[in-house]
Amino acid sequence: MMRIILLAAILALSAYAANAQDVPGNAEAGREYAREVCSPCHAVTAGQAAQRTIAIGPDFQTIANTSGMTAMALRAFLQTPHPKMPNLILTPEQSADVIAFVLSLRDRRQPESKP
Repeated sequence: MMRIILLAAILALSAYAANAQDVPGNAEAGREYAREVCSPCHAVTAGQAAQRTIAIGPDFQTIANTSGMTAMALRAFLQTPHPKMPNLILTPEQSADVIAFVLSLRDRRQPESKP
């Protein structure tokens, strides 16, 4: 009986660990999501950044090039409520997609930060 309980616990923990691992996002899907949801406050593309005279939030290019910006930092930010942002609830897939998109905007001429 104890072995069955132990085996069940191991299987449950394995499933949890598999779900907690980073799943690479789809940058194109993240761009589409960001254009629909984030663009009222953020310049999502370079074209939007050039057209804006007043920005509520930082443009995604600036976010991508912020020193120390990593997928983990973005994930933590997206999961934490912020007073000036609406309380967005992203699915893990949407979050991974937006993170992939933001990091795809990183200026490759700058050295990437170490995780």
